[in-house]
Amino acid sequence: MIKGYKIFDADAHVMMSSKAWQDLPKEYATRRPRPVEIADSAGAGIRRTGWLIEGRMEPHAYGPGAQGANTPTTVMPEFGAPQDTYGSLDLSEPQQRLSDLDALGIDSQLLFPSSLYACMGSDGFFEAAMFRAYNRYAGRQCQANSQRLKWAGLLPLRDTGEAIAALGEMQALGASAAVVFGTAGERLLSHKSFTPIWDEFARTGLPLCVHMGRSYPPFDQLVETRLEAHVIAMGMPAQLGFVAIVAQGMLDRYQNLKVAFLEFGAEWLFYVVGRLGHYLPSYRSDPTVRAMGRLPEKAIEEYLQSGRFFIAPEADDPLLLQEIALVGADHILFSSDYPHGEGRDNAASEILERADLSELQKRNILYDNTVRFCGEP
Repeated sequence: MIKGYKIFDADAHVMMSSKAWQDLPKEYATRRPRPVEIADSAGAGIRRTGWLIEGRMEPHAYGPGAQGANTPTTVMPEFGAPQDTYGSLDLSEPQQRLSDLDALGIDSQLLFPSSLYACMGSDGFFEAAMFRAYNRYAGRQCQANSQRLKWAGLLPLRDTGEAIAALGEMQALGASAAVVFGTAGERLLSHKSFTPIWDEFARTGLPLCVHMGRSYPPFDQLVETRLEAHVIAMGMPAQLGFVAIVAQGMLDRYQNLKVAFLEFGAEWLFYVVGRLGHYLPSYRSDPTVRAMGRLPEKAIEEYLQSGRFFIAPEADDPLLLQEIALVGADHILFSSDYPHGEGRDNAASEILERADLSELQKRNILYDNTVRFCGEP
């Protein structure tokens, strides 16, 4: 609690750590991500280490596919991780994370995996094994205090059987939501091959989170710096995910589906809603488009204010009032992105200091809206 305001953080993270895949199936254990260190590390700074994932070092700071993400340096003492921090970062010591929440004034967190899980490669079975190993780890570690430590389970989409098994497993382990990235590789989330998975997902009643991550491989070839990566490779999949879920009828097909877009910011909504709204009326009268059966039944803005669409803007977003007007005051989520820096360390206080928000709006953003999305802690 901060200044009398309860805080329910809708987007915090568990840093990638070898502890999360200790129970990988035997056939994948030797393919597990392995910590590596650059021999010639001059100029690499804290990016001198990474994870060897299917022949690629992730993250890497230079060249195509560059991104930041978390490195072994942050979670492994042998690479210099401080003893008093890594147990909180990778959740291997849940009490350390709880102590950090106390220091930050955060009552509860909804935890997500590292965005590195968005680029595990094209092997659907290996990806599913890694996703499910993380889910089991998160489920176990959050049992230390399941009211304050909530978690979203990774949903592998590339194989129907693995996805359905993962759904049952994450429910049994107590997940509060499921998480996907903006695409499943080079396929939109609305691809017909995923329909049996979404049908089963709808029966679980879990909310769906679409989280920032490098999920669309062609974007990697366009970026060579971390700044470009945040705008293109990690940021633009938000629009791909939005088109799939909102513009291709998923919210019509699944009437109880709630979805949140996290860590993409919110300014992009104005562009994609404007473009869809501009073209949608003419496409409704086009028989070639209607024959595909993928047009939304309502105006795009109606879905945003249906009580089922949520988004997490930045705390200092100058367009926040316009975003509230677009999606509704009950659908804006607070995100700390802890333990990532990126200027969000003081995000809750920034919300409280905003003179353009009412008392009710602040309470909604900092706590009540996350409850609306995924339930009471």
